[in-house]
Amino acid sequence: MNGEVEIKEVMTDGVIAVEKDKTIVEAARLLKEENIRGLVVVNDGEAVGVIVCRDIVYDIVSQNKDPRDITVEDVMSTDLIVAEEDEVLDEVAMAMIRNEVSRIPVVRNDMLVGILTQSDIIRAWPGFAEIMEEEQELDAEATPRPEAQSGTCESCENYSENLMESEGMLMCPECRGR
Repeated sequence: MNGEVEIKEVMTDGVIAVEKDKTIVEAARLLKEENIRGLVVVNDGEAVGVIVCRDIVYDIVSQNKDPRDITVEDVMSTDLIVAEEDEVLDEVAMAMIRNEVSRIPVVRNDMLVGILTQSDIIRAWPGFAEIMEEEQELDAEATPRPEAQSGTCESCENYSENLMESEGMLMCPECRGR
């Protein structure tokens, strides 16, 4: 792929947005209706955040919160990265990886005109998927792995040379596997 491709050539034109004061239920319905995984959050027409399906599942559903009582503003990501439509695709793609975001609103003269998603990038630049995998592998290698210790298992009270934390306790491999 030519690194000089501008994102306006591969982005999705138009933006499906949701007002920050809408409920999570309203946002989820919009995601389903539009068959998309993320929405740009706006306040008086200005992009102020992003909400994705993962936010709803992790922050609301998994914690048994009532989505009718929670607004988009309560859950959205506000550290918004925005790109100008004439920025170069490979630079924006790498910024997405570095910042662990899957979509970036695209503007022209401060006006929201589209969105660039990882799917848009992969369609235009199939090698991007390999770069994402390599970056994830590097992150995994850089993440310190917990070290085992020896002592008495807090679950079965047997001695083990391979105690590791699980469920808030130091456990032997047998108890961790239950």
